[in-house]
Amino acid sequence: MPLDSNSTDPRELVIIGAGIIGVALAEQLQHRGHQVTLVDRDSPGRGCSYGNAGHFATDVVLPLANMKTILSVPKLLLDPLGPLSIRWGYFPKVLPWLLRFAVAAAPANVEKSCQHLRALNGRSIESYDRLLGRTGLTDLMTKRGALTVYERPDSVGRNRATVDLLREYGVEIESLSGDEVRALEPALGKGVVGGLFFPRTAHTANPYRLVTALADRFQNSGGEILQEEVVGLQQTADAMDVRLSSGRSIRSRRLVIATGAWSKVFAEQLGYKVPLDTERGYYLMLPQPGTNISRPLVSFERSFVMTPMEEGLRLAGTVELGGLDAEPNFARADILFDHAQSLLPDISNTGAHRWMGFRPSLPDSLPVLGIAPHHPRVAFAFGHQHLGLTQAAITAELLADELEGKAPEIDLSPFSIKRFQ
Repeated sequence: MPLDSNSTDPRELVIIGAGIIGVALAEQLQHRGHQVTLVDRDSPGRGCSYGNAGHFATDVVLPLANMKTILSVPKLLLDPLGPLSIRWGYFPKVLPWLLRFAVAAAPANVEKSCQHLRALNGRSIESYDRLLGRTGLTDLMTKRGALTVYERPDSVGRNRATVDLLREYGVEIESLSGDEVRALEPALGKGVVGGLFFPRTAHTANPYRLVTALADRFQNSGGEILQEEVVGLQQTADAMDVRLSSGRSIRSRRLVIATGAWSKVFAEQLGYKVPLDTERGYYLMLPQPGTNISRPLVSFERSFVMTPMEEGLRLAGTVELGGLDAEPNFARADILFDHAQSLLPDISNTGAHRWMGFRPSLPDSLPVLGIAPHHPRVAFAFGHQHLGLTQAAITAELLADELEGKAPEIDLSPFSIKRFQ
């Protein structure tokens, strides 16, 4: 059922969710001549998109589900401040997700996930070039690559198999000595003994401003943004009814669910079971870091990332499985400064502030993309885990093609919600 750009009543298309995925899709469809309404309970970009690491991580083609992660689960349960932790009280609820995660970690399944992640990430930068070029926002993507740094000489050998695998999947990587790393980033201390340079990645100095600037351009070009909470969905003969907390409903010929970690509820209302959970991600923002870096830096041993931004230096990357309701454990943000201080001796945490957000995650590390199997008026675009920023522009192009009845550049069937039914 291709989009009907001549439809005025009901609305032609409604997108629920105004994070980077929903906003990029709204702009893409508007660019193609469609009338789009964007609905979110918050203003654009205030959810997970607000606090991400700002890294267009095209090098991340290995799924979180792998045997190395599975073998580390007992340790994760004992270390509440580790790079990946599980809250004891949430363990029974997340256990079904973890069982699916274990299945996804089988070597054959990991290989498939790698192929599909590479298909998306390998097109990421070029799709952003098109998006930011036509919207006049090219200053919001900086192409200086990214670094992974080593603090222990044996880390080179420990990481060699992963590096070889990444290269097999087309990721360009340059191996560097400690001096070569410091030549790129002089603020790094002598404890850094080597590293890897990923020249084909990029970053944004303000992920929140990226979303809001795209939303402003969408709205200024005639797009509609409603800040209201969606409480229910219902299919009728010729439209989808979207019920709002204000008591009113809006009708749309087509509907896209792009509500991140909250998408599971809407999928279930339509009869689809999806094992969506949330990686609770933390950041520590340093507005006066006292030192400068010019590109994202990832610590191999400490599993966190530092990204230079307009507002200072952002430290991010820890993951906690704890659901949507538990109070934040901001000690997970504070520990990031200790890690950063080991790499950047002159760093300062003066005026530091903390944040926690919800990354929508599926066991196989792949998003749900495409038209719903039993609801041709509905499409899904959620579950991008910690790659939402990276995959937003290419997701928008691929899903817009499918909504228009065209064959997307890559096959979307591996991303269909049908894989969980």
